Amino acid sequence: MKAYKYSFFLALLGGLAYGFPVISQSPGPVAGDEPGKSVANGVLEIGRISGPRLTECSGVVASRQFPGTLWVHNDGGGLKRQILYGLTRTGQTKAEFRLMEVALNDWEDIAIDDAKHLFIGDIGNNDAKRDELAVYQIDEPNPAETAGILHVIKNWKLRFPAERFDCEALFVWKDHGYVVSKVFKDARAEIYRFPLSDGPGPHTLEMVAKTKIESPVTGADISPDGKLLAIVAKSGAFVFPINGDVSRAHKEKGYQTKFRHEHIEGCCFVPEGLLCTAESREIFLFTDPPFRGD
Repeated sequence: MKAYKYSFFLALLGGLAYGFPVISQSPGPVAGDEPGKSVANGVLEIGRISGPRLTECSGVVASRQFPGTLWVHNDGGGLKRQILYGLTRTGQTKAEFRLMEVALNDWEDIAIDDAKHLFIGDIGNNDAKRDELAVYQIDEPNPAETAGILHVIKNWKLRFPAERFDCEALFVWKDHGYVVSKVFKDARAEIYRFPLSDGPGPHTLEMVAKTKIESPVTGADISPDGKLLAIVAKSGAFVFPINGDVSRAHKEKGYQTKFRHEHIEGCCFVPEGLLCTAESREIFLFTDPPFRGD
C-alpha cells in the first residue's frame, strides 16, 4: 500500500497536539488543507473519508505519538471488519492493520492512553442481546509502516450491573476504562467504569455518573489532561469540565453544540476542538470555545 506523506501544514498543526498550549482564536485552515466548510453554528466539515473499505466508520481517536494521525474502524464485527485504519485529518487512508487472535462481535469505539496503547471496544449490543461485552488492548502501530498485524496484549470481559443496554462509547482515564450507555426514549445516558489493573474478569460495570444527555450516545473521549469529557450523540456534541473526576459529569450541566446528524459516530479531542466522524464519511470539527477548554 502506498504511504501518504504529511503536508507542511499538517505537520505544523500536528506538532501542537497534546502537551502544548492551544491559543484561542477563530478556526483557520485545518489539517493542512483548505479551511473547513461551515455546516452549522460552531461546526465545520473538514474532510471526507475516502477509503472504499471504510463504509461505516464508527470510532475515532487521535494519536498522541504520531501527530496528525487518526485511528478509525468500521462498525460491526467479522474478520473483514477487524481492521484498524490510519487516516489523515482530512480523510485520506495512510495505513491498514489487521487485528488477530480475537473475533469481534460489534466493534463500536476505540480509546487511547498515554502509554502508547489503543483499546478496542467490542461493546455494541443491538437490542440488548449480549450478556457480556469486551475491550482489547493493543500496542499502537506506526502508521509509517502502512500495513501489518496487530496482537492483543490484554483484554477485559464486562458484564452489566442490572439490565443489559446498548453501548457505542469508550474512553480510558488513568487506571479505569469507561463506557457510556446508548439509550432511547429520552432516557439519560449513564457512564460506567471497569478496572484496567485487574485481569480479564469478567468485571461487573460500575456506574459513576448519570448525565443529562437524553439523545442516543455514539462516541466519547477524554482530553489528555483529563480536564474535559466529550460525548457525541445524535443531537450534537457535549463537553463537561470534569477536572480529572469522571463522576463530575453527573453534577455538571455541560455545554452542547446542537447538530442533529443521524450518522455521527465517533469523537476525539484535537487542538482546535472536537473532531467527529460519521458513517456517511464526513469529518466534522466542533469549534466552540468549551471544546478547546477556553
